[in-house]
Order: sequence, then structure tokens, then C-alpha cells
Amino acid sequence: MKKLKTGILGLDSLLDGGFNEHSATILVGSAGTGKTTMALQFLRKGLENGSDAIYITLEEPRSQIMEEARNMGWEDIEKFVEKGSLVFLEAAGKDLADFIKEELPRFVSEWEGSSARIVVDPLTPVIWANESKYDQRMLISQLFKETKRMGTVLSTIEEHGTTGDLTGSETIIPMYLADTILHISSVTMGNRMISIKKSRQSWHSENNFPYRFVLGIGIVIDTTGMSGKRMKKITPELKQRTYESIMKLNKENVEQVKNIVRYLERADLGDMEPEQILDMLIEDYKVAQ
Repeated sequence: MKKLKTGILGLDSLLDGGFNEHSATILVGSAGTGKTTMALQFLRKGLENGSDAIYITLEEPRSQIMEEARNMGWEDIEKFVEKGSLVFLEAAGKDLADFIKEELPRFVSEWEGSSARIVVDPLTPVIWANESKYDQRMLISQLFKETKRMGTVLSTIEEHGTTGDLTGSETIIPMYLADTILHISSVTMGNRMISIKKSRQSWHSENNFPYRFVLGIGIVIDTTGMSGKRMKKITPELKQRTYESIMKLNKENVEQVKNIVRYLERADLGDMEPEQILDMLIEDYKVAQ
């Protein structure tokens, strides 16, 4: 999968290099945890690399979002708006079902294939505007489908109730439909944490990491806990030993094991020993004989 740098310092190392291109990520967090700040960092990195950026706001006016960007240190945001590389699509106050079913597809038809970065902030009003779970799912599914036609998507969503309880009615459907889930929370005053709950087709860290707001940058994640991790790999010597061990298998199984080993060479094995995984793999195919 082609990876896109997120623009959020520290996050790329937790996502094996960044977001998968043309994927949909949701960022779940309560008020004040930095969801909009992260969304702006994601767009800014794309603009700096020559990509277009689309900010779909379902609640706040464009002026307020731009003011927050300037307060974060993004002083030249107006330059990108004037060039037309940063576009705002405002849906606050509109019928969101009509917006997603009619207005958004027309907008997408003009931007399809642009490899833009898209932010939907926040996704929560789509949930609140529809009592039917079926309608919620259909609308969010269409929203993700349409926006991914333009590029890579990051949506924010409000977390309500008990921090960390991601089974609430406002989060469960978006979490199911998203490719990647980021959760940010304020554990105690001044102590904020981020974790990755899901990342389809990609490795991701399963630990919690602290983060803080840094003026001029935005959010920075402390990845000190990653030190020494993700270093265990399959060596050429271990690969050769494995191939020698499977020669007694039938031809079909030999090729299957070799194919798996090719994937394992690129995989992050965490704290597991490569020898242990390969020994279990060989044993499994011996039993299957």
C-alpha cells in the first residue's frame, strides 16, 4: 500500500509509515483533545507536498477553522485558499442527507482522481440528524465512498460519555466502516493519550502514547515507548534454513510456505521471535500433509 505522511509528528511510526492512500480514517475524541488541530496538520502536510486539500465542515464556519489554523501557527493558510489548492465545502445548517446524496457527488465529479487530502469535521452531525441506524450507516458509507474517490480521508467524530468507551451510538457505525481508527483522550488534566484501534491492510502499534500541543507545529506524539520495538526480522540465514526444512513437503505446500515467508520478511513481528513463528509454520504444514 502506498503510504501518505500524516503531518502529525510521531504518528507515522505508529502506522508503519502513515495513512494508506485512498483510505478513510476516523479520529475519535472528546471536546478539546485536538481533533481539528490534527485534521489541519494532515491537510497542511499534503499542501506542502503539492497535493490539494478539501475541508468539508459539517458544523463550524470556515472563518473559525482558519482562525484556529492561524493560532496553531499556520500563518500562510490564506495563500493556499487564494491559490485554490485548499477548498472549503461548508454544510453546516444544510440537510445532511441531501448534502451527501446530491451535493457531494456533484462536487466529487469535479475532483475525482485528484489524490487530494480530505477532512470531514465533524462527522457527528450525520449521526445526530438520523435516528435510523440503517440511514446512519448508508449515509456514512456513501460519504466515505464518495470522498475516497477524491483521495485520502480523515474524519473527526465526538466521543461522549465515559472516556474510552467506544461502543456509544455516535461512534460504533463510523468505526465499523472506517479503514483506520485513531482514539485521542484526556486521561487527566494535561495528560493526553493517543492509540490506534484499527488499521486495515497495515501494521499498527497497539500501545498508548502521550501527546501534547506544541505552538507552531500542532500536536506532537511522544514515541519514546517505541524504542527497541519492531526490530526482529527474518534474516537471510533463517530464510534459507526454513526452505531446507520444507523440502520434504509436497510441491504445493512448499510454494505456499515460501509465499508466506516473503510476506513475513516485510512484516513487523513485534516481540515474537522469527524462529518461533517459522517453526510453527513448518509444523503446521507438516501436519497438513
